[in-house]
Amino acid sequence: MSRLYTSARRKFSSLSRSVLMAIALFGTTQIAMAAPAQTVDQLSACLVKATTATDKTAVLQWTFAALSTHPDLKSFSNVTDVQKEQLDKNLAQVLQRILVEQCSAQTKAVIQAEGLQAVGDSFQELGSITGEEIIKNPEVKQQLKGVIRYVDLNKLVMTFLTPDVWNKLGVIR
Repeated sequence: MSRLYTSARRKFSSLSRSVLMAIALFGTTQIAMAAPAQTVDQLSACLVKATTATDKTAVLQWTFAALSTHPDLKSFSNVTDVQKEQLDKNLAQVLQRILVEQCSAQTKAVIQAEGLQAVGDSFQELGSITGEEIIKNPEVKQQLKGVIRYVDLNKLVMTFLTPDVWNKLGVIR
């Protein structure tokens, strides 16, 4: 292999790790915005616009399968190796289509301004929107509500709603 090919492959590998991690986190953690806001924002907007409902499903399914490989989660999933491989292929097609075909100008601008790592920053908004859509699902909402049955709300109120907090809320105590 040529030195140029090896270098390009290493950089692409770095890009794919960045992109996949950003997607996997669905915007639940804050990603440091290292690229100039304008170029990252433009790529973010393009990613959101270019991503179809089918694409979001592919991202969601891949993320679930990826997270299910964690030792603490493995027993809750029955995703087979064949399914994981198919999900890898599906996600790769989505990423390639969006980054190379639909958002290539914006992707190039981010890479030129800040390098490959900054492309992952652009996925923050897409991850956030996808995460919000997941939580809007009635079944997911119901599961989240199930947790409330086991939380001692009195304890929370007594711990956090101090007279100082009540005063800030406009209720004098």
